[in-house]
Amino acid sequence: MIPELGQVFLVAALASALLQFLGGISSLSKNIPNIELFVERTTAMQTFFLIICFGLLTTSFLQDDFSVLYVASNSNTALPIAYKFAAVWGGHEGSLLLWVLILAVWTLFLSKDKALKSLPELRIQSLSILGLISLGFLIFILYTSNPFERLLPIPIQGRGLNPLLQDPALVIHPPTLYAGYVGLAVPFALAVASLLTVNNHQWAKHARSWTILSWMFLTGGIALGSWWAYYELGWGGWWFWDPVENASLMPWFVATALMHSLIVTEKRGLFNGFSILLAITAFSLSLLGTFLVRSGVLISVHSFASDPQRGLFILMLLAFFTGSALVIYSIKQKKNRSEKLHPFSRESLLLLNNVFLCASAGLVLIGTVYPLILEMLDLGKISVGPPYFNFVILFPFIPLLIFIGIAVFSNWRNDSKNILKKVLPILFLSLALGLAFPFIYGWSSLITLVGIYLALWTMITGISPLIRNQFSIKKTLVFMPMMLGHIGLGLMILGITVTSSYGITFDDSMSIEQSSRVGDYEFKLTKIGKRNGPNYLAQFASIEITKDGKYIQTVYPEKRVYDSSSMAMTEAGIEANLFRDLFIAVGEDIGGGSWSMHLQYKPLLRLIWYGPIVMMLGGLIRVFLSKRNEETYQ
Repeated sequence: MIPELGQVFLVAALASALLQFLGGISSLSKNIPNIELFVERTTAMQTFFLIICFGLLTTSFLQDDFSVLYVASNSNTALPIAYKFAAVWGGHEGSLLLWVLILAVWTLFLSKDKALKSLPELRIQSLSILGLISLGFLIFILYTSNPFERLLPIPIQGRGLNPLLQDPALVIHPPTLYAGYVGLAVPFALAVASLLTVNNHQWAKHARSWTILSWMFLTGGIALGSWWAYYELGWGGWWFWDPVENASLMPWFVATALMHSLIVTEKRGLFNGFSILLAITAFSLSLLGTFLVRSGVLISVHSFASDPQRGLFILMLLAFFTGSALVIYSIKQKKNRSEKLHPFSRESLLLLNNVFLCASAGLVLIGTVYPLILEMLDLGKISVGPPYFNFVILFPFIPLLIFIGIAVFSNWRNDSKNILKKVLPILFLSLALGLAFPFIYGWSSLITLVGIYLALWTMITGISPLIRNQFSIKKTLVFMPMMLGHIGLGLMILGITVTSSYGITFDDSMSIEQSSRVGDYEFKLTKIGKRNGPNYLAQFASIEITKDGKYIQTVYPEKRVYDSSSMAMTEAGIEANLFRDLFIAVGEDIGGGSWSMHLQYKPLLRLIWYGPIVMMLGGLIRVFLSKRNEETYQ
């Protein structure tokens, strides 16, 4: 009975989305009494119905209802309760239901935005556009990806959840990432609605907070995915330029550019058309990511589906929403007023940095889709991997980091006076601090020194407003979002540079009581044993870590074989502090009492994840200030 109820409420949600869309469209042609209340209530109804759907699907998982095809494909009776809950979005159908539920929640929050009520036409049209997006995805779910589809005959046992996904990160990583992906629909809807109604820059003030919120979730989701890849896959890496990783990085670049463009649009009324294009592009890239994950065109540990028809449907949605938005833009967009921009004004520098961010997204897009296009045209198969991405990303990112620091000292409307005089002390300080790293870790390469220098430059310029304003508490609060954003970015760049240049990887075979040395650390295998998990059998190694004869810690890396799969999974043993990570992964039994081991020393690796946390904190403070109508630095 539960699956049938789920079907009913899915259809009810679809009907609510349709009414939400039609209500907004009808208000374009004539003034209908209470239309704003009607659209708001249909938004609430859609959210309510989708919450019930999600609750019913969760109940089917918790009750081991294998009469539901999706449950039988992604769960079994031995699966721990926490992973039964996470399995709800562990496959294609459930992840799409979560996607559309999060969209409904974003839409409901937008409908409750008090600040937006001063522009009722903009509010109605943006809710209507979000209703149309929900409608498209609900049709997709009902006709191609129904999570409540029945299975007959009913199996005694389910296939279980993919062992790769049986991890605590699965509980929070997909919802966080989806909140970022889907959240970009809000500035998209506000941008397109502004073209249909007010047709000026008033939308930017309202879109800015929503953009920051979705950017925060996207940042957190990417960081969590990076952390999961590091400790779960057993390779010791944190980013592999996997096409699906790229699919989340591209909208992040454009969303970052959108945040800064909206600053200029809100403050000066400039770049309105550019901001609208960025809002359209950011959401289009999030839809492209959805297509890449679910179309079957990619082979990845992240991909959910391999049905080309599903991918074609999503591609049609992408073409419809992006194409329609661009057509409306070409028809409705007013010509921006001409204004002379001084080279070192804040407007110019923000625009320049946005160009570099968009170039970064474009280079990643080319490397991601170019092999797919060649294969689709039957022109052969090529592989575009880390060497391409690591090389081309330097071209926009090096000048981006340089101008980020300069922009801190710039002023609105005119060239900042004595800007060179202001930045020179920080240039020399960053250079002096950067030269300390070769003394600590040894010489690596010139590009390593440049990366360290630019990371320090970004952090110190970010802190400089605090010093210039003599640590005033009131002014510090105003500057804090920008400061934390730049400090977080600098920390992440520093972590990437140092760990990539000075990390040590060593593969060795070890027997009981045998040691291997990596850098200054010694790893000694003291025991090989077995233990039973809730739904797996694990073979573990006991590794004792010492430095100069001093005991540090014993770690227990494992290889797990799950009941529902014969595939062995690696659980790394990690001993870490702020300054370095020591990583051990157990390999195969190579006979004679010896085991292969993957050992790594990674200096400053944790900064890669601490940086995004600091950036997200800055975004949270910015939203907090915006909600209180504080005058901000930017």
